[in-house]
Amino acid sequence: MKTDELIRMLATGVEPVQQHLPEKLISKALLVGLAISFILLVVFYGIRPDLKQVSATFPFWMKLGVPLANVMLGLVFAFALAHPGKIPKVGYWVLFIPVAVLWVWAILSWVNADTSQHADMLWGKTWRVCIKNIAFLSVPTAVATLLALRNLAPTQPVLSGAIAGWLAGGVGASVYALHCPEMAAPFLAVWYVLGMLVPTAIMAWIGHHSLRW
Repeated sequence: MKTDELIRMLATGVEPVQQHLPEKLISKALLVGLAISFILLVVFYGIRPDLKQVSATFPFWMKLGVPLANVMLGLVFAFALAHPGKIPKVGYWVLFIPVAVLWVWAILSWVNADTSQHADMLWGKTWRVCIKNIAFLSVPTAVATLLALRNLAPTQPVLSGAIAGWLAGGVGASVYALHCPEMAAPFLAVWYVLGMLVPTAIMAWIGHHSLRW
């Protein structure tokens, strides 16, 4: 077979890739995962009855805002990693900015509180279930994002999986914030962050095995 004939044969039926396809697929995965996580929250946990009152407080918006910031930053890197060879415009260190802000708030709260309050500020009443609940609510987004990435072309499977897990963990934590009664900064800085790290680690391992070319 001549070279020209081979080229024509390979080019037959080839259609151009949709513009911004990775962004569309990952965004849809995020929306689907968020919706399912919210339904799971309502069915298994319920929304805290005093949500209207606490939504007017600074701690509530920190508890909700830090995970949502992680979701937004995770999207930026997930979009970039879904394109072969594309380098993110910002460094991965920015992922730690929301967590750093949370930890600064936690340290200030800890230092300014009476020592008799420290145990309650760190352990709260739900530390035993916090990580598990956040990880559980992150599953829909993790699965949806993984399926989206499998239809794309990430060249760094472990990192892509980890970013998908960090994004999913942010969704799980932000949704769980609508139920969780804890408001102390040290509690959030420890248990919420660990809750987001669990799906990150699991998805990094899954990405290594499921996103390889």
